[in-house]
Amino acid sequence: MDKSLNLLSLTSNVPASLQTPLGDPEFVKLPAKHQCLICHKVMRDAVMTLCGHRMCEGCLTPLLFDPQNKEPVHCPGKEEFCIELKPDEIRGDNGTRREIRKLSVFCTFKAHGCPEKLPWKDLMTHESQCKYKPIPCPHTGCELQCSEDKMEAHVKNCDYRPVRCSYCEETIPFCLQADHQNNTCRKAIISCPYKCDHGPGAREEIEIHMQTCQLRPQECKFKSMGCQFVGSERDMQKHNKDAADEHLQMITMYTASMDLQSMEMRRELQDISAERDTFQHIMESIQRDSRMLKDLVESIKVGQKELKLKIVEKTERIIHLEKKVDDSAKKEVVDKLERDVQSVKDRQISLAERVNQIERSGFTGGGTGSQQNLQETTGPLVTQIQQHDRQLGLQDIRLAELDLRFQVLETASYSGILMWKIRDYSRRKQEAISGRTVSLYSQPFYTSRFGYKMCARLYLNGDGMGKGTHLSLFFVVMRGEYDALLPWPFQQKVTLLLLDQDAGARHVSDTFRPDPTSTSFKRPTSDMNIASGCPLFVSHAVLETRTYLKDDTIFIKVTVWFGSLPSV
Repeated sequence: MDKSLNLLSLTSNVPASLQTPLGDPEFVKLPAKHQCLICHKVMRDAVMTLCGHRMCEGCLTPLLFDPQNKEPVHCPGKEEFCIELKPDEIRGDNGTRREIRKLSVFCTFKAHGCPEKLPWKDLMTHESQCKYKPIPCPHTGCELQCSEDKMEAHVKNCDYRPVRCSYCEETIPFCLQADHQNNTCRKAIISCPYKCDHGPGAREEIEIHMQTCQLRPQECKFKSMGCQFVGSERDMQKHNKDAADEHLQMITMYTASMDLQSMEMRRELQDISAERDTFQHIMESIQRDSRMLKDLVESIKVGQKELKLKIVEKTERIIHLEKKVDDSAKKEVVDKLERDVQSVKDRQISLAERVNQIERSGFTGGGTGSQQNLQETTGPLVTQIQQHDRQLGLQDIRLAELDLRFQVLETASYSGILMWKIRDYSRRKQEAISGRTVSLYSQPFYTSRFGYKMCARLYLNGDGMGKGTHLSLFFVVMRGEYDALLPWPFQQKVTLLLLDQDAGARHVSDTFRPDPTSTSFKRPTSDMNIASGCPLFVSHAVLETRTYLKDDTIFIKVTVWFGSLPSV
């Protein structure tokens, strides 16, 4: 059964008389003991832990059932005797719920004049009957709200109270009456604005009259050429006669101006045409340069790719040579052991030939005495051969261990950087899908010769949330020879990369700084700690492209940043 249902049902299983009232009232006084340890507000549906601390059920539930939180949840009281919280150990605190329901609160309508102070549990009933409860003004457009006893006086004097226009009898708000009569009322009495002899009349009649009024101002038809005269129809006729010469001069000047503008426009068109030709030549040159640059970029990419491969090859050779120099003395030991083994093998062959000769001579001599002499002679030889066989077996085991050790030493890095080449990607991924080899471990690498020992762990078919869709990559701290000399927990920043094998600029990367409280970064007590990293490091859809997967091979790089790491 889901434990979260037990916690979430603590409220629903209690009677309504114990449930926290709704709303967020203003308390006369809110004691500290009735405040939630998490939200610091009044406790709602109070629950209690085994260590005696109280909090809201709604605040505690997300902490206990957060799917992202893998660590134990401790009591938010943070006192010495506080314990780890478990859902089945949380209990509803009915006593505290009763006390909270009885806390004194102010009426919600205190700002409107209500002086009442009453228990929280009675607030909802009081609100429904409170005479100070604000009600909205019934007039459209008025946003005022006030108590019922004040509303009657307000309605009589409200600026939005409806009144009837004395001209058109249309109902309008009181505050808009003057604007209506002065500007929009069709029946309002006005005079002609041109001050002609026409008497006052309704606005709709005057507007018709204005269209034919003899005193309606008109603009001169030569306004576009510069004439600014404005006058009535009679004045305009007189102006046209008196200003004929002036109008003719305006026409001449206007025509000359238009010719000049036409010349300027033709010159501008010629300039624009010349600029267009210049730009066209420039664009053609840019296109040629662009094609050359594209070809150059492609050749650089090819050269860069070849250079990267050469760098990887040279790096591997350098590492190999460094390890050969460091371990030359050990290789001399191996050579000596091989010579000793060969000597033992030669001696064993000699002994075997001697036994065969003795056996042949024994069988050809006949008689019981000869057989007895043969057994006495071959017994010690058989014992020696068995001893040599055991020694050879031990030497073979020791040689195999040394060979494995040399292989690890030849690939080990002491710079805090792991370069891991995973070949046969398709086959290894299929083995991961089938469950034959779910994960792969890299060779160990170190922050220095006497530093931290680490490795990487890879799930080609994903792990956890990434299973079946992503490649999961993790970082592992291993038990090293010099752990006693190093600071713990491990605190160095770590960067995980999937290398781009195409242009070399689109590496997939993730960087994290270790959590000092995690067991993954404490001093190892076994061969290696629990891995920590990225279950969703890169999706298979992104990984399985030519950018990251070439020749059925991928490259993983892990970098540990030294920062302030002291040298040993």
